Amino acid sequence: MIVTDDNIHTALAYLAIDPHPVALARKDVTDAENHSKEVFARAFLAAGGAVDTRKATATASKECVAATADESQAIFELERHKARSKAAEMLISVWQSENANARAAERVR
Repeated sequence: MIVTDDNIHTALAYLAIDPHPVALARKDVTDAENHSKEVFARAFLAAGGAVDTRKATATASKECVAATADESQAIFELERHKARSKAAEMLISVWQSENANARAAERVR
């Protein structure tokens, strides 16, 4: 067998977490996006000059750069948890196939 019982227990435990890490990560992405928009809006309003100058100033502000970095990190965590969920589901699928093959082999004997 390729997949051990410990692998399956770990995969099932991860998939059973409530609230699930994917849901929490998705919330963090939404919060980070909203915060990034708020920071940009405040920096835009505080900047002076023409609209393009205000946009550039706001985008380059230390606060906006930090908020964008937080948003990127939140997206990274979401994708990491999505990949872990997919890996857990695949592991369970392989385990199911292995067990089905073992049962079929027993019937042939």
